[in-house]
Amino acid sequence: MKKTENRILGLSIEAVNERYAKGLYNQSTKSNLKSVAKIVSDNLFSYFNLILTLLAILLISIGSYENLFFVIVMLLNTGIGTFQELKARSTIKRLSLLSQPTATVLREGITIEIPIEKIVIDDICLLESGKQIVADAEVLEGFLSVNEANLTGESEPMVKQQTDKVYSGSYVISGNAMTRIIAVGKDNYIETLSAKVKTLSHPKSVILGSLKRLLKLIGIIIIPLGLMTFYNVYMQSTFDYLPDFLQVPELYQNALKKMAGSMVAMVPSGLFLLTTITFASSVVKLGKHKTLVQELYSVETLARIDTICLDKTGTLTDGSMEVEATEPLGETEDSVVHTDYDDINYIIASMNYALKEKNPTGIALAEYFGIKRKYRAKSILPFSSENKFSAVTFDKGTYVIGAPEMIFKGKYGRIRKHVEKQARKGKRVLLLANAKGFEDQKLTGPVSAIALILLNDHVRDSAFATLTEFYASGVNIKIISGDNHLTAADVAKRAGVKDADKSISLAGLSDEEVIAAAHENTVFGRVKPEQKRLLIRTLQTSGSKVAMVGDGVNDILALKAADCSIAMTSGSESARNISHLVLLDNDFASLPKVVKEGRQIVNNLERASVLYLVKTVYTILLTIILLLTRNIYPFEPVHMFVIETFIIGIPSFFIALEPNESRFHGSFLRNVFKNVIPGALLIVLNLLGVYVFARFWPSITDGEISTVGIIAATFAYLLVLVNVTTPLNRNRSIIVISAGIASAFCFIVLGQTYFKLEQMSVPSVLLLILLMETTYVLMSIAKKQLVKFWV
Repeated sequence: MKKTENRILGLSIEAVNERYAKGLYNQSTKSNLKSVAKIVSDNLFSYFNLILTLLAILLISIGSYENLFFVIVMLLNTGIGTFQELKARSTIKRLSLLSQPTATVLREGITIEIPIEKIVIDDICLLESGKQIVADAEVLEGFLSVNEANLTGESEPMVKQQTDKVYSGSYVISGNAMTRIIAVGKDNYIETLSAKVKTLSHPKSVILGSLKRLLKLIGIIIIPLGLMTFYNVYMQSTFDYLPDFLQVPELYQNALKKMAGSMVAMVPSGLFLLTTITFASSVVKLGKHKTLVQELYSVETLARIDTICLDKTGTLTDGSMEVEATEPLGETEDSVVHTDYDDINYIIASMNYALKEKNPTGIALAEYFGIKRKYRAKSILPFSSENKFSAVTFDKGTYVIGAPEMIFKGKYGRIRKHVEKQARKGKRVLLLANAKGFEDQKLTGPVSAIALILLNDHVRDSAFATLTEFYASGVNIKIISGDNHLTAADVAKRAGVKDADKSISLAGLSDEEVIAAAHENTVFGRVKPEQKRLLIRTLQTSGSKVAMVGDGVNDILALKAADCSIAMTSGSESARNISHLVLLDNDFASLPKVVKEGRQIVNNLERASVLYLVKTVYTILLTIILLLTRNIYPFEPVHMFVIETFIIGIPSFFIALEPNESRFHGSFLRNVFKNVIPGALLIVLNLLGVYVFARFWPSITDGEISTVGIIAATFAYLLVLVNVTTPLNRNRSIIVISAGIASAFCFIVLGQTYFKLEQMSVPSVLLLILLMETTYVLMSIAKKQLVKFWV
């Protein structure tokens, strides 16, 4: 590390290259993205794919190639699933570059921005408010207030001064400092901690979790039922027309086909992959709307959101603050110091020079008053969301700027009318005051008011339309702001927030008072970071699903507590890094699209799941009943092709991608099985009816039983499809009609040639007509009664 007359210059290029060659750079040890190999292997070597592959090998071994249609479906599902996941991975990777954290380092006396992976040991890293600390470092100069909650679980800020250590995984709340990197990559302190200590959590997919548990149960059941089906068919079948020495091979082949038919039908082929495809495609679609999905299944969470909490600045407003005027308070009131206008400008310009604040307020003050070193700073107290003010001690005294009620405690009533008059006009009001000094981040001695600084905060042009869209979707809005509650309420009212007049300041309130105010108010002002988190947890306790939109370090606790966290890309690195979604265009007008996408996923997957699981449930029930009654399972894999392709596979793909903006309610699996059970029971009763009829009409052959059974089951399944797509619209009607035409074509034209259907006798035709009419009548009755029972 070079120095010139006590001035730190940082590493030379040669020193950087030397360390890089030795591997002493900040290598990333993990990634949220699955690798390409992991995506391919997960899709290709799934449990059910292995079962289906084994069945395919067994069928090939006996030359039953006509029963291998399910292999085509399996390969298509696997290929499409892999392609969509890789496409989603590519989209996330590309968009992540726009939101990727960087480090500001000093090298050869020049300040540069570099990717965090390019940091090397002994680099001089410059930290400021909102920056994520990406490698362990030692403070050389300056002062920082740091949140180490990701390391310790404690949200209280830690003060870091010269010689103190700062650690990767924490973030800067306020202050500025020059630091020297002391550890990189796997040597960082956070890498030595157990997973339990790293408090950053990831959303878990309720849908995926539910389906995994269900598929695990099916996976346990399918093998023993398949083996028992093989044994039952082998023992119950007879081929009297064959000599004894040929019966054993024929019995084996027949039993193997029936076992494969049962097991293939039990597998909800494509359901898990459809879930993955749907989530992956949503990532790609949201990417087109400039929304980065950092956690794949956070989109699902949005379907359940009924409340969105917004931090006013940067969301309702565009963050472009500007100072409108300065109002000296004069010397006519007690505890008010007269200071001439020029001196006010010099004081604030000197404070800007010392504090170097990069937040919207600091930028606005710098643009209006300038950045000048009129007075030399002796010590500084950076702005924090806890205190809501910053202070600088000069030779001529200590000056404070920030929230009037936080600076002028105990005397606020003397300037309250001045402040609230401007706040009701939507002005952001700051107080410039003089204090004796500060200690432990608190002001000491008497405080005297000098002037009010009035700032304008521009409401986004899209705010009203966006909020209207949310209200139409049944989503409630809460405004949580660090500003004066009257200022926040006026901005909220102009933006279109309902009940914006129901506002309250949380300054000085206890946790119990904050909890009591949570449901009674819409706009909350002077909110501390811990109070933001408390408000969100209170809303969650009452059953609400809450999303939080924020952009600053003061929002981080709330973002982590929310069911879904959303950050602006222009916000602090730390807020972006812990959020599930990042709005890359910095416009929360994109949010309604994101919420709609989440609702589409959950609602449509619920409907599509019914189609897959009806087949699984009815096959399991039918297999068990036939085993108990010692009847032969009627279907081979080829028989299920029409149902799996034209009534389940293709329709489910279109259903999953159909627009659906209804808010999701209840349990995913509970909602699914309300529709699965009626359909599955009716199909089972249909097929059992065929067996009962065959008992009284011995001339009906086993081939006719299979033919009547599969046509009746397909018709019943078509009614299930109608039920799933109700209410019918143009697109859904096309799906249903197309499925019906395709099924009829396969059975009538191709049935005997490709699908092993037999010519039906008159009794078989009459039975089929009776079953179809009965199914049509009973479907609606059964559904109503069973749903009533279920509820």
